Amino acid sequence: MNKITMKEKISYGFGDLACNTLFTVISSYLMFFYTDIAGIGLAAVGTIMLVSRVVDAVTDPLMGNIVDRTNTKWGKARPYVLWMAVPFAISGVLMFTVPDLSSQGKFIYALITYVLFCVVYTALNIPYTTMLSNLTDDSGARLSFNMFKMIGSSAGAFIASGVTLSLVEKLGGTNRKAGFAGAIAVYGVVGVVLLIICFKNTKERIVPIQEKITLRESLSAAAKNKPWVLLCAMSFVSFTGLIIKNQGTMYYAKYYLENEKAAASLLAIPNLLAIPLAFVVPAVAMKIGKRNCVLWGNVIFIGSLAGTFLAGKSFPLLMFWAVLGAVGLRTANAVPYVMMADAIDYSEWKTGIRPQGLLTSFSGFMVKLGMAAAGVIGAAVMSAGGYVENAVQSASSVNAIRANFIWIPMALSVVCVILSLLYDLDKKYPKIIEELHQRKAESGR
Repeated sequence: MNKITMKEKISYGFGDLACNTLFTVISSYLMFFYTDIAGIGLAAVGTIMLVSRVVDAVTDPLMGNIVDRTNTKWGKARPYVLWMAVPFAISGVLMFTVPDLSSQGKFIYALITYVLFCVVYTALNIPYTTMLSNLTDDSGARLSFNMFKMIGSSAGAFIASGVTLSLVEKLGGTNRKAGFAGAIAVYGVVGVVLLIICFKNTKERIVPIQEKITLRESLSAAAKNKPWVLLCAMSFVSFTGLIIKNQGTMYYAKYYLENEKAAASLLAIPNLLAIPLAFVVPAVAMKIGKRNCVLWGNVIFIGSLAGTFLAGKSFPLLMFWAVLGAVGLRTANAVPYVMMADAIDYSEWKTGIRPQGLLTSFSGFMVKLGMAAAGVIGAAVMSAGGYVENAVQSASSVNAIRANFIWIPMALSVVCVILSLLYDLDKKYPKIIEELHQRKAESGR
Protein backbone atom coordinates (compact mmCIF):
# COMPACT_ATOMS: atom_id res chain seq x y z
CA MET A 1 0.00 0.00 0.00
CA ASN A 2 1.50 3.32 -1.07
CA LYS A 3 2.59 5.76 1.60
CA ILE A 4 0.09 8.51 2.41
CA THR A 5 1.66 11.95 2.08
CA MET A 6 0.67 15.34 3.45
CA LYS A 7 0.28 16.53 -0.15
CA GLU A 8 -2.39 13.91 -0.73
CA LYS A 9 -4.30 14.84 2.43
CA ILE A 10 -4.28 18.54 1.56
CA SER A 11 -5.33 17.80 -2.03
CA TYR A 12 -8.25 15.71 -0.81
CA GLY A 13 -9.32 18.64 1.36
CA PHE A 14 -9.29 20.89 -1.71
CA GLY A 15 -12.22 18.87 -3.05
CA ASP A 16 -14.49 19.93 -0.19
CA LEU A 17 -13.17 23.48 -0.34
CA ALA A 18 -14.54 23.62 -3.89
CA CYS A 19 -17.80 21.80 -3.10
CA ASN A 20 -18.68 23.50 0.17
CA THR A 21 -18.05 27.03 -1.07
CA LEU A 22 -20.97 26.74 -3.48
CA PHE A 23 -22.97 24.55 -1.08
CA THR A 24 -22.76 27.27 1.59
CA VAL A 25 -23.74 30.02 -0.85
CA ILE A 26 -26.79 27.97 -1.81
CA SER A 27 -27.80 27.02 1.73
CA SER A 28 -27.24 30.55 3.07
CA TYR A 29 -28.25 32.85 0.22
CA LEU A 30 -30.22 31.08 -2.52
CA MET A 31 -33.62 31.31 -0.80
CA PHE A 32 -33.01 35.00 -0.06
CA PHE A 33 -31.80 35.52 -3.66
CA TYR A 34 -34.93 33.89 -5.06
CA THR A 35 -37.41 35.80 -2.88
CA ASP A 36 -35.87 39.25 -2.36
CA ILE A 37 -33.74 39.69 -5.51
CA ALA A 38 -35.09 37.49 -8.31
CA GLY A 39 -38.72 38.02 -7.24
CA ILE A 40 -39.76 34.38 -6.94
CA GLY A 41 -42.47 33.78 -4.32
CA LEU A 42 -42.04 31.63 -1.23
CA ALA A 43 -44.52 29.01 -2.45
CA ALA A 44 -42.66 28.67 -5.74
CA VAL A 45 -39.34 28.33 -3.90
CA GLY A 46 -40.79 25.54 -1.75
CA THR A 47 -41.99 23.75 -4.88
CA ILE A 48 -38.56 24.03 -6.51
CA MET A 49 -36.89 22.48 -3.47
CA LEU A 50 -39.45 19.69 -3.30
CA VAL A 51 -39.24 18.76 -7.00
CA SER A 52 -35.45 18.72 -6.90
CA ARG A 53 -35.51 16.22 -4.03
CA VAL A 54 -37.80 13.93 -6.02
CA VAL A 55 -35.16 13.98 -8.74
CA ASP A 56 -32.46 13.31 -6.13
CA ALA A 57 -34.42 10.27 -4.94
CA VAL A 58 -33.66 8.73 -8.34
CA THR A 59 -30.23 10.18 -9.19
CA ASP A 60 -28.49 9.69 -5.84
CA PRO A 61 -28.82 5.88 -5.55
CA LEU A 62 -28.31 5.63 -9.32
CA MET A 63 -25.01 7.52 -9.02
CA GLY A 64 -24.00 5.40 -6.07
CA ASN A 65 -24.59 2.24 -8.09
CA ILE A 66 -22.68 3.72 -11.03
CA VAL A 67 -19.68 4.29 -8.75
CA ASP A 68 -19.86 0.70 -7.48
CA ARG A 69 -19.84 -0.58 -11.07
CA THR A 70 -17.07 1.74 -12.24
CA ASN A 71 -13.59 0.27 -12.75
CA THR A 72 -10.86 2.50 -14.20
CA LYS A 73 -7.10 2.84 -13.80
CA TRP A 74 -7.87 5.86 -11.57
CA GLY A 75 -10.22 3.94 -9.27
CA LYS A 76 -13.96 3.74 -8.78
CA ALA A 77 -14.85 7.19 -7.44
CA ARG A 78 -11.92 9.49 -8.21
CA PRO A 79 -12.52 9.92 -11.99
CA TYR A 80 -15.82 11.73 -11.40
CA VAL A 81 -14.03 14.49 -9.45
CA LEU A 82 -12.29 15.36 -12.72
CA TRP A 83 -15.19 14.75 -15.10
CA MET A 84 -17.72 16.84 -13.15
CA ALA A 85 -15.51 19.84 -12.29
CA VAL A 86 -16.47 22.10 -15.22
CA PRO A 87 -20.20 21.17 -15.28
CA PHE A 88 -20.28 21.92 -11.53
CA ALA A 89 -19.05 25.48 -12.09
CA ILE A 90 -21.30 26.18 -15.08
CA SER A 91 -24.48 24.87 -13.43
CA GLY A 92 -23.74 26.98 -10.34
CA VAL A 93 -23.56 30.19 -12.37
CA LEU A 94 -26.76 29.36 -14.29
CA MET A 95 -28.65 28.93 -11.01
CA PHE A 96 -27.89 32.52 -9.98
CA THR A 97 -28.67 33.99 -13.41
CA VAL A 98 -32.45 34.32 -13.33
CA PRO A 99 -33.56 36.39 -16.38
CA ASP A 100 -36.29 39.05 -16.27
CA LEU A 101 -39.25 36.90 -17.27
CA SER A 102 -42.82 36.55 -16.11
CA SER A 103 -43.43 34.99 -12.71
CA GLN A 104 -44.06 31.65 -14.37
CA GLY A 105 -40.98 32.03 -16.56
CA LYS A 106 -38.77 32.77 -13.57
CA PHE A 107 -40.18 29.77 -11.76
CA ILE A 108 -39.52 27.43 -14.69
CA TYR A 109 -35.99 28.77 -15.20
CA ALA A 110 -35.16 28.47 -11.48
CA LEU A 111 -36.59 24.95 -11.34
CA ILE A 112 -34.61 23.72 -14.36
CA THR A 113 -31.30 25.28 -13.29
CA TYR A 114 -31.63 24.21 -9.65
CA VAL A 115 -32.42 20.62 -10.64
CA LEU A 116 -29.49 20.68 -13.11
CA PHE A 117 -27.12 21.83 -10.38
CA CYS A 118 -28.40 19.13 -8.01
CA VAL A 119 -27.80 16.40 -10.60
CA VAL A 120 -24.27 17.63 -11.32
CA TYR A 121 -23.55 18.03 -7.61
CA THR A 122 -24.68 14.43 -7.08
CA ALA A 123 -22.36 13.19 -9.81
CA LEU A 124 -19.47 15.04 -8.16
CA ASN A 125 -20.03 14.90 -4.42
CA ILE A 126 -21.10 11.27 -4.01
CA PRO A 127 -17.91 9.95 -5.66
CA TYR A 128 -15.81 12.53 -3.77
CA THR A 129 -17.27 11.46 -0.41
CA THR A 130 -17.00 7.77 -1.35
CA MET A 131 -13.28 8.27 -1.91
CA LEU A 132 -12.72 8.51 1.86
CA SER A 133 -13.55 4.83 2.30
CA ASN A 134 -11.19 3.89 -0.56
CA LEU A 135 -8.15 6.02 0.32
CA THR A 136 -7.30 3.89 3.38
CA ASP A 137 -8.90 1.61 5.97
CA ASP A 138 -6.73 2.83 8.85
CA SER A 139 -8.98 4.65 11.34
CA GLY A 140 -6.33 7.19 12.33
CA ALA A 141 -5.45 7.95 8.71
CA ARG A 142 -9.15 8.32 7.86
CA LEU A 143 -9.55 10.82 10.67
CA SER A 144 -6.53 12.69 9.28
CA PHE A 145 -7.95 12.72 5.74
CA ASN A 146 -11.29 13.79 7.18
CA MET A 147 -9.55 16.57 9.13
CA PHE A 148 -8.34 18.12 5.88
CA LYS A 149 -11.78 17.53 4.35
CA MET A 150 -13.30 19.47 7.26
CA ILE A 151 -10.67 22.22 6.95
CA GLY A 152 -11.57 22.55 3.28
CA SER A 153 -15.27 22.47 4.12
CA SER A 154 -14.90 25.10 6.85
CA ALA A 155 -12.70 27.33 4.71
CA GLY A 156 -15.26 27.13 1.91
CA ALA A 157 -18.08 27.97 4.32
CA PHE A 158 -16.07 30.89 5.74
CA ILE A 159 -15.27 32.29 2.30
CA ALA A 160 -18.84 31.90 1.08
CA SER A 161 -20.47 33.38 4.18
CA GLY A 162 -17.88 36.07 4.91
CA VAL A 163 -16.93 37.23 1.43
CA THR A 164 -19.98 36.66 -0.76
CA LEU A 165 -21.97 39.81 0.08
CA SER A 166 -18.90 42.03 -0.31
CA LEU A 167 -18.02 40.32 -3.58
CA VAL A 168 -21.59 40.73 -4.81
CA GLU A 169 -21.45 44.44 -4.06
CA LYS A 170 -18.04 44.87 -5.69
CA LEU A 171 -18.94 42.98 -8.87
CA GLY A 172 -22.53 44.15 -9.25
CA GLY A 173 -22.76 47.49 -7.45
CA THR A 174 -26.44 48.29 -7.10
CA ASN A 175 -27.31 45.39 -9.43
CA ARG A 176 -27.30 42.59 -6.85
CA LYS A 177 -28.52 40.02 -9.36
CA ALA A 178 -25.45 40.59 -11.57
CA GLY A 179 -23.28 40.68 -8.48
CA PHE A 180 -24.41 37.23 -7.36
CA ALA A 181 -23.84 35.76 -10.83
CA GLY A 182 -20.33 37.25 -10.91
CA ALA A 183 -19.48 35.99 -7.44
CA ILE A 184 -20.58 32.45 -8.30
CA ALA A 185 -18.51 32.60 -11.50
CA VAL A 186 -15.42 33.44 -9.44
CA TYR A 187 -16.11 30.57 -7.05
CA GLY A 188 -16.71 28.25 -10.00
CA VAL A 189 -13.39 28.96 -11.73
CA VAL A 190 -11.44 28.51 -8.50
CA GLY A 191 -13.43 25.35 -7.78
CA VAL A 192 -12.47 23.77 -11.11
CA VAL A 193 -8.77 24.28 -10.33
CA LEU A 194 -9.15 22.83 -6.82
CA LEU A 195 -11.03 19.75 -8.06
CA ILE A 196 -8.36 19.03 -10.69
CA ILE A 197 -5.68 19.18 -7.97
CA CYS A 198 -7.79 16.86 -5.79
CA PHE A 199 -8.04 14.33 -8.62
CA LYS A 200 -4.38 14.53 -9.59
CA ASN A 201 -2.82 14.05 -6.16
CA THR A 202 -5.00 11.35 -4.54
CA LYS A 203 -5.03 7.56 -4.85
CA GLU A 204 -7.65 4.88 -4.13
CA ARG A 205 -5.95 2.02 -2.24
CA ILE A 206 -8.84 -0.15 -0.99
CA VAL A 207 -9.99 -2.76 -3.51
CA PRO A 208 -13.17 -4.68 -2.57
CA ILE A 209 -12.92 -8.47 -2.39
CA GLN A 210 -16.13 -8.68 -4.46
CA GLU A 211 -15.76 -6.51 -7.55
CA LYS A 212 -19.19 -6.76 -9.21
CA ILE A 213 -22.24 -5.94 -7.12
CA THR A 214 -25.84 -5.92 -8.32
CA LEU A 215 -28.24 -3.24 -7.13
CA ARG A 216 -30.33 -5.90 -5.39
CA GLU A 217 -27.28 -7.16 -3.47
CA SER A 218 -26.36 -3.60 -2.49
CA LEU A 219 -29.84 -2.82 -1.19
CA SER A 220 -29.96 -6.10 0.74
CA ALA A 221 -26.63 -5.31 2.40
CA ALA A 222 -27.78 -1.78 3.23
CA ALA A 223 -30.93 -3.01 4.94
CA LYS A 224 -28.82 -5.14 7.31
CA ASN A 225 -26.48 -2.28 8.22
CA LYS A 226 -27.81 -0.71 11.45
CA PRO A 227 -24.94 1.83 11.84
CA TRP A 228 -25.54 3.05 8.29
CA VAL A 229 -29.30 3.44 8.86
CA LEU A 230 -28.63 5.53 11.97
CA LEU A 231 -26.05 7.66 10.14
CA CYS A 232 -28.50 8.34 7.31
CA ALA A 233 -31.12 9.46 9.83
CA MET A 234 -28.59 11.68 11.62
CA SER A 235 -27.50 13.22 8.31
CA PHE A 236 -31.07 14.12 7.41
CA VAL A 237 -31.94 15.58 10.80
CA SER A 238 -28.69 17.49 11.37
CA PHE A 239 -28.58 19.07 7.90
CA THR A 240 -32.25 20.00 8.02
CA GLY A 241 -31.58 21.94 11.22
CA LEU A 242 -28.32 23.45 9.96
CA ILE A 243 -29.80 24.71 6.72
CA ILE A 244 -32.99 26.05 8.29
CA LYS A 245 -30.73 28.10 10.56
CA ASN A 246 -28.34 29.14 7.78
CA GLN A 247 -31.02 30.19 5.32
CA GLY A 248 -32.82 32.00 8.13
CA THR A 249 -29.76 34.05 9.06
CA MET A 250 -30.30 36.72 6.39
CA TYR A 251 -33.92 37.16 7.48
CA TYR A 252 -32.94 37.15 11.18
CA ALA A 253 -30.34 39.86 10.62
CA LYS A 254 -32.46 41.99 8.31
CA TYR A 255 -35.82 41.85 10.06
CA TYR A 256 -35.10 40.99 13.73
CA LEU A 257 -31.69 42.58 14.34
CA GLU A 258 -32.48 45.28 11.75
CA ASN A 259 -28.91 45.02 10.49
CA GLU A 260 -28.61 42.99 7.29
CA LYS A 261 -24.81 43.17 7.29
CA ALA A 262 -24.72 41.30 10.60
CA ALA A 263 -25.57 38.15 8.66
CA ALA A 264 -22.04 37.97 7.24
CA SER A 265 -20.52 37.92 10.74
CA LEU A 266 -23.05 35.46 12.12
CA LEU A 267 -22.28 33.07 9.27
CA ALA A 268 -18.56 33.66 8.80
CA ILE A 269 -17.00 33.86 12.27
CA PRO A 270 -18.23 30.43 13.43
CA ASN A 271 -16.98 28.96 10.13
CA LEU A 272 -13.59 30.58 10.65
CA LEU A 273 -13.42 29.03 14.11
CA ALA A 274 -14.17 25.64 12.56
CA ILE A 275 -10.76 25.62 10.82
CA PRO A 276 -8.66 25.32 14.02
CA LEU A 277 -11.33 22.99 15.42
CA ALA A 278 -10.67 20.62 12.54
CA PHE A 279 -7.16 20.06 13.90
CA VAL A 280 -8.50 19.27 17.38
CA VAL A 281 -11.46 16.99 16.61
CA PRO A 282 -9.43 13.96 15.34
CA ALA A 283 -7.57 13.77 18.67
CA VAL A 284 -10.84 14.20 20.58
CA ALA A 285 -12.48 11.47 18.47
CA MET A 286 -9.61 9.08 19.12
CA LYS A 287 -9.92 9.80 22.86
CA ILE A 288 -13.70 9.73 23.45
CA GLY A 289 -14.99 8.04 20.28
CA LYS A 290 -16.66 9.36 17.15
CA ARG A 291 -20.18 8.70 18.47
CA ASN A 292 -19.51 10.82 21.55
CA CYS A 293 -18.29 13.70 19.37
CA VAL A 294 -21.71 13.73 17.71
CA LEU A 295 -23.52 13.39 21.04
CA TRP A 296 -21.75 16.10 23.03
CA GLY A 297 -21.36 18.40 20.04
CA ASN A 298 -25.13 18.52 19.68
CA VAL A 299 -25.59 19.09 23.42
CA ILE A 300 -23.29 22.13 23.21
CA PHE A 301 -25.14 23.39 20.13
CA ILE A 302 -28.50 23.09 21.92
CA GLY A 303 -27.13 25.17 24.80
CA SER A 304 -25.86 27.83 22.40
CA LEU A 305 -29.30 28.19 20.81
CA ALA A 306 -30.86 28.71 24.23
CA GLY A 307 -28.24 31.39 24.84
CA THR A 308 -29.04 33.00 21.49
CA PHE A 309 -32.67 33.37 22.51
CA LEU A 310 -31.71 34.95 25.85
CA ALA A 311 -29.21 37.30 24.13
CA GLY A 312 -31.99 39.11 22.26
CA LYS A 313 -30.49 41.83 20.03
CA SER A 314 -27.18 42.12 21.90
CA PHE A 315 -24.70 41.56 19.08
CA PRO A 316 -21.68 40.77 21.32
CA LEU A 317 -23.70 38.10 23.15
CA LEU A 318 -25.03 36.77 19.86
CA MET A 319 -21.48 36.37 18.61
CA PHE A 320 -20.43 34.60 21.79
CA TRP A 321 -23.23 32.06 21.44
CA ALA A 322 -22.58 31.74 17.70
CA VAL A 323 -18.95 30.83 18.41
CA LEU A 324 -19.94 28.33 21.11
CA GLY A 325 -22.55 26.88 18.76
CA ALA A 326 -19.88 26.49 16.10
CA VAL A 327 -17.71 24.53 18.53
CA GLY A 328 -20.59 22.13 19.18
CA LEU A 329 -21.90 21.86 15.65
CA ARG A 330 -18.49 21.46 14.01
CA THR A 331 -17.49 18.84 16.55
CA ALA A 332 -20.70 16.93 15.82
CA ASN A 333 -20.45 17.29 12.04
CA ALA A 334 -16.72 16.63 11.69
CA VAL A 335 -16.85 12.85 12.12
CA PRO A 336 -19.95 11.40 10.37
CA TYR A 337 -18.04 10.98 7.09
CA VAL A 338 -15.49 8.80 8.89
CA MET A 339 -18.34 6.98 10.61
CA MET A 340 -19.86 6.33 7.17
CA ALA A 341 -16.56 4.86 5.95
CA ASP A 342 -16.57 2.64 9.05
CA ALA A 343 -20.15 1.58 8.24
CA ILE A 344 -19.00 0.59 4.75
CA ASP A 345 -16.31 -1.63 6.31
CA TYR A 346 -19.02 -3.03 8.60
CA SER A 347 -21.10 -3.95 5.53
CA GLU A 348 -18.17 -5.82 3.96
CA TRP A 349 -17.51 -7.63 7.26
CA LYS A 350 -21.14 -8.59 7.91
CA THR A 351 -22.33 -9.44 4.37
CA GLY A 352 -19.19 -9.82 2.23
CA ILE A 353 -20.46 -6.95 0.07
CA ARG A 354 -18.92 -3.46 -0.05
CA PRO A 355 -21.42 -1.20 -1.87
CA GLN A 356 -19.56 1.99 -0.94
CA GLY A 357 -21.09 4.07 -3.70
CA LEU A 358 -24.67 3.15 -2.88
CA LEU A 359 -24.24 3.52 0.88
CA THR A 360 -22.56 6.90 0.48
CA SER A 361 -25.16 8.04 -2.04
CA PHE A 362 -28.04 7.44 0.35
CA SER A 363 -26.21 9.41 3.02
CA GLY A 364 -25.74 12.20 0.49
CA PHE A 365 -29.39 11.97 -0.44
CA MET A 366 -30.33 12.41 3.20
CA VAL A 367 -28.29 15.63 3.23
CA LYS A 368 -30.09 16.92 0.16
CA LEU A 369 -33.43 15.73 1.48
CA GLY A 370 -32.57 17.81 4.53
CA MET A 371 -31.95 20.78 2.23
CA ALA A 372 -35.38 20.28 0.69
CA ALA A 373 -37.07 19.82 4.04
CA ALA A 374 -35.33 22.95 5.28
CA GLY A 375 -36.61 24.93 2.31
CA VAL A 376 -40.15 23.64 2.68
CA ILE A 377 -40.26 23.96 6.47
CA GLY A 378 -38.54 27.34 6.54
CA ALA A 379 -40.82 28.77 3.86
CA ALA A 380 -43.94 27.27 5.48
CA VAL A 381 -43.08 28.70 8.91
CA MET A 382 -42.43 32.16 7.47
CA SER A 383 -45.55 32.03 5.33
CA ALA A 384 -47.63 31.01 8.34
CA GLY A 385 -46.14 33.94 10.23
CA GLY A 386 -47.21 36.35 7.49
CA TYR A 387 -43.80 37.16 6.00
CA VAL A 388 -43.80 39.80 3.23
CA GLU A 389 -40.55 40.34 1.37
CA ASN A 390 -38.87 43.77 1.61
CA ALA A 391 -41.45 45.12 4.07
CA VAL A 392 -41.76 45.89 7.77
CA GLN A 393 -42.61 42.54 9.35
CA SER A 394 -45.44 41.88 11.79
CA ALA A 395 -44.75 40.47 15.27
CA SER A 396 -45.91 37.02 14.13
CA SER A 397 -43.57 37.18 11.12
CA VAL A 398 -40.60 38.09 13.32
CA ASN A 399 -41.47 35.22 15.65
CA ALA A 400 -41.51 32.87 12.68
CA ILE A 401 -38.08 34.13 11.60
CA ARG A 402 -36.75 33.54 15.14
CA ALA A 403 -38.28 30.05 15.16
CA ASN A 404 -36.33 29.18 12.02
CA PHE A 405 -33.13 30.56 13.52
CA ILE A 406 -33.44 29.06 17.03
CA TRP A 407 -36.26 26.69 17.96
CA ILE A 408 -36.50 24.35 14.97
CA PRO A 409 -32.71 23.72 14.82
CA MET A 410 -32.76 23.10 18.58
CA ALA A 411 -35.53 20.49 18.33
CA LEU A 412 -33.72 18.68 15.51
CA SER A 413 -30.47 18.61 17.48
CA VAL A 414 -32.32 16.89 20.32
CA VAL A 415 -33.31 14.19 17.81
CA CYS A 416 -29.64 13.84 16.79
CA VAL A 417 -28.69 13.26 20.41
CA ILE A 418 -31.23 10.44 20.66
CA LEU A 419 -30.04 8.82 17.41
CA SER A 420 -26.39 9.00 18.46
CA LEU A 421 -27.19 7.10 21.66
CA LEU A 422 -28.30 4.15 19.51
CA TYR A 423 -25.01 4.00 17.52
CA ASP A 424 -22.50 1.42 18.83
CA LEU A 425 -20.08 0.67 15.97
CA ASP A 426 -17.12 2.42 17.65
CA LYS A 427 -16.80 -0.44 20.16
CA LYS A 428 -16.87 -3.17 17.50
CA TYR A 429 -14.73 -1.51 14.80
CA PRO A 430 -11.19 -2.64 15.82
CA LYS A 431 -12.22 -6.30 15.73
CA ILE A 432 -14.08 -5.81 12.43
CA ILE A 433 -11.10 -4.26 10.64
CA GLU A 434 -8.79 -6.98 12.00
CA GLU A 435 -11.01 -9.69 10.56
CA LEU A 436 -11.28 -7.87 7.21
CA HIS A 437 -7.48 -7.68 6.94
CA GLN A 438 -7.29 -11.40 7.63
CA ARG A 439 -9.86 -12.19 4.92
CA LYS A 440 -8.05 -10.02 2.37
CA ALA A 441 -4.72 -11.65 3.23
CA GLU A 442 -6.28 -15.07 2.68
CA SER A 443 -7.72 -13.95 -0.68
CA GLY A 444 -4.36 -12.54 -1.81
CA ARG A 445 -5.52 -8.89 -1.93
